[in-house]
Amino acid sequence: MTRARQPTEGAHRVGVDFGTSNCLVAFAGPDGPVAIALEADKPTLPSVVHVPRMPPPAASLVGTPLDAYEAMQRQSLAEALALGAQARFGRAALAAAQDDPDGFFFRSPKSFLAADIDPVHRARFQRIVTLMLARLRECASEAAGESLTQACFGRPVNFGSGIGRDPHQANARALALLQAAARDAGWQEVIFEFEPVAAALDFERSLQRRQVALIVDAGGGTTDCTMALLGPDPHGRSRRARRRDPADDRTEDILASVGDRVGGNDVDTALAFAGLMPALGLGLRERSGLPVPPQPYSDAVDVFSVPAQAAFLRAGPAIAASCRRCDDAVARQVRRLETLRESGQSLWLVTRAESAKLALSERADAEVLVDLERIEPGLRAPVGADRLVRAIEPLRLAVERLIAEALTQAATAPEVVYLTGGSARAAVLQDAVRRLLPGVPVVMGDAFGSVVAGLAMRAERAFGPRPDGQVRPAR
Repeated sequence: MTRARQPTEGAHRVGVDFGTSNCLVAFAGPDGPVAIALEADKPTLPSVVHVPRMPPPAASLVGTPLDAYEAMQRQSLAEALALGAQARFGRAALAAAQDDPDGFFFRSPKSFLAADIDPVHRARFQRIVTLMLARLRECASEAAGESLTQACFGRPVNFGSGIGRDPHQANARALALLQAAARDAGWQEVIFEFEPVAAALDFERSLQRRQVALIVDAGGGTTDCTMALLGPDPHGRSRRARRRDPADDRTEDILASVGDRVGGNDVDTALAFAGLMPALGLGLRERSGLPVPPQPYSDAVDVFSVPAQAAFLRAGPAIAASCRRCDDAVARQVRRLETLRESGQSLWLVTRAESAKLALSERADAEVLVDLERIEPGLRAPVGADRLVRAIEPLRLAVERLIAEALTQAATAPEVVYLTGGSARAAVLQDAVRRLLPGVPVVMGDAFGSVVAGLAMRAERAFGPRPDGQVRPAR
């Protein structure tokens, strides 16, 4: 997939991949999908938002500077935005959060779309999603040279954060929130396409013959498997003609599609728990010989669960009690957990685990040292490759189960496997696919670009050419 440097034909037909880890936007250009730069010259925008707290209006300032500080700490997200706070996104948001840890910081808002939570928290998440979608629309409109209001959004087969509940209700909640946020962000007409189906459309461009393909899309929050009949059109139409035919319906070509709410984020939280929390006292014992209670550690890293984070915020007395029951050396380490709680750095800790995951995945290192300076000066946590293997095990098992379900539904075997999504880069998952399907060719797709390329193609087919038949000239 190429990258847009200037307005291009088809720029009003846009695909939006609002991802758990990264967001991307692409146009349906005359020679194929074209990604736009969302941050500096990069096509990916990490799914991170930071909003600073704002000083209260001068007319409301009373008492001491401490009173003003406490007033800012009680400030809600809506109040900060009403006072003129400017949201930052992606890498800029990560940098801003380091300079301003007291601000509002959100990572992977897509993970909360399906959550069954109270209206107050739900409205807050919707506001964050609206901010991100408005930013994506702003970038796309600037690249297109016109205000864009139509888009094809990707969606997983099953959204995350609905674990233990009816997936149909969870999906309905997620789509309702996403549609409302998109409308508030200025997207007036939105359609949805399954992310693995979009990846299949992108993969199809490279095929020279008709064949059954298994598309495995292992993302940050979800993993989907789709079996589809892909390749040159049996009716002899060119790919370009097929894209422009609004009657083109590929429903019969989709042989099976299954998904689960497990992905790279689950690996990050598992690695944060098993690899980083021992530096904060996990696994140590109190004077009685009993282990230090693990629940606060588990709640701390479960950053995509509102109840878990609320429980961790209330865990101060329990952590203090545990420290009193420990010898001094153990208590010193357990108090690091209290530092984590007081400083609100749980999300940062999980991002450190994500960095360790990438380092262990991309290099043959047996161990990496993770910097935990925010918890204690000079603190480092060693994380070995064996920890990563254990952390990724649930995802590997989910991928194997989903592949088996897709094969059963389709009642046929694939002739080729297409792997995409950020988590698909893990050698453990690639090896698992090859063991399950020996002899079947495995093609590695663009880890981040395959889905959005297919969404752009789907947008072109759905919204068609410009009403006036004209193409905005490149500037």
